[in-house]
Amino acid sequence: MDMNSEKPNTVLIIEDSPFQAKLVRKHIETVTLFKVLIAHTMHEAEALLREHAQHLFLALIDLNLEDAPDGEAVDLCLTWNVPSLVLTARFDDTTRARCIERRVVDYFFKGSISDMDPMIASIERVYKNQFVTALAVDDSRAQRGVTKHLLEVQRISVLEADSGEAALEILDAHPEIRLIVTDFQMPGMGGLELVRQARARRRLEELSIIGLSAAGSGPLTARFLKNGANDFLTKPFEVEEFYWRVNQTLENQDMMRTLRDLAVKTRAGN
Repeated sequence: MDMNSEKPNTVLIIEDSPFQAKLVRKHIETVTLFKVLIAHTMHEAEALLREHAQHLFLALIDLNLEDAPDGEAVDLCLTWNVPSLVLTARFDDTTRARCIERRVVDYFFKGSISDMDPMIASIERVYKNQFVTALAVDDSRAQRGVTKHLLEVQRISVLEADSGEAALEILDAHPEIRLIVTDFQMPGMGGLELVRQARARRRLEELSIIGLSAAGSGPLTARFLKNGANDFLTKPFEVEEFYWRVNQTLENQDMMRTLRDLAVKTRAGN
């Protein structure tokens, strides 16, 4: 993966429990190379954002701070364009809705060290997503906008195309594109043909493709996968499912790239 030091590499922890903040920071610094800043109040968080926002790629936030009991710290980070990952002691439908409305990247329950591995994986994925460019393809401007918004919440850069033909032109002009999210039903070249032609241009370790359709799954899912897609989602879908599918697809692509690079080095060494 082509990563450079110019990308933000610092996590801001906003947690009013010094013990919990120290526990999370120690785990992040033990298993990753990320830098960590800590704020115990929203006032402290605002001061750190003012000074370090350009270095932050994610804020890890306690949803219920003493001086920000209703998730105001998430809103604060949004104003600084810093994505948020929420930590909460309890979770219900109302809390979930608040997280989605506030464009939260992910949410996790507070727990012990053993519960932190999924959280660390999410943090690492958000960091890597800074280096990912995706192409959202849909003839509907509104639906394309929804896809673009969801990808950008995960810190992925997004290009747009309103047809399969336009998508192929953009794909040829932008070798950095690593993910296509395409609708099935479009005038002219539909999603299936786009998948076939895109896959003919780029291999699995170079490009991932996720199909979307309101027409149902079953046979259509199989057709997308058989023609070269990595995954398929039926609309409407849950936001969390979309995030999980996108990030899991990119993780699999990263593993294939690692294996390819290892094979090339091994052959070169023989």
